[in-house]
Amino acid sequence: MRNKLLLEAVGTFFLCLASMTSAGTLPIAALLCALYYMGAPAGLMQYNPALSLAFRLRGRTGTRSLAATVGVQLLAALTAALVAGAMLGHDPERAKGAVDALGAPVFEGYVADGCAELLGTFLLAFVFLLVGTSRLTAGNSYFALALALAAFGLQGVFSDHSPAMNPAVGFTSAIFGTCAALAEGIEGAKAFVTETVYLAKIAPRVAADIAVQFLGAALAAWFFRYLFPEDR
Repeated sequence: MRNKLLLEAVGTFFLCLASMTSAGTLPIAALLCALYYMGAPAGLMQYNPALSLAFRLRGRTGTRSLAATVGVQLLAALTAALVAGAMLGHDPERAKGAVDALGAPVFEGYVADGCAELLGTFLLAFVFLLVGTSRLTAGNSYFALALALAAFGLQGVFSDHSPAMNPAVGFTSAIFGTCAALAEGIEGAKAFVTETVYLAKIAPRVAADIAVQFLGAALAAWFFRYLFPEDR
């Protein structure tokens, strides 16, 4: 269990870090593929709290294991935000954008964005369960490639909405501005206050995104068990 949690931490950290530093989705998909192959010797890695929930509802792990895995993933996401903030620094234009966004409704345009999160996470989790846990695909060598292609394809399909489909990645993205300002030290004090106020404003939307992602994963687990009731 210890080795699995350590690999979850490493994989989630690099996935979240890439989501902040990469200029496109293809490098992230390629890295994701490599990370799944990396973790294969220790078991079925998730690097995604939503996938971990789907794995639990599928009946392949226990509640204590789920709690430990999600805790490690979120800790890795926090570390990735701090490292990305130190690497990239704080962009003054971002602070101006945050100030401008303070006057906008927090849930403006959320119906479309929420649908993208729900559908994207549902399909990603369903691919994860079918390719990674089903007896029909047991022992396959294409699990990592299938997940990476699914993530890459879904980002393209829903490119106008940029769904995270991963609570850890969404958490990293939400706190990145604050972490970047924190890395600036005293010079970033004003930006830190602005980013913190902005984070407090968008917190309900971030929480809604995470809830929708978990809902999509839960629906995927239910759909899998409905289609394959004999596959326990």
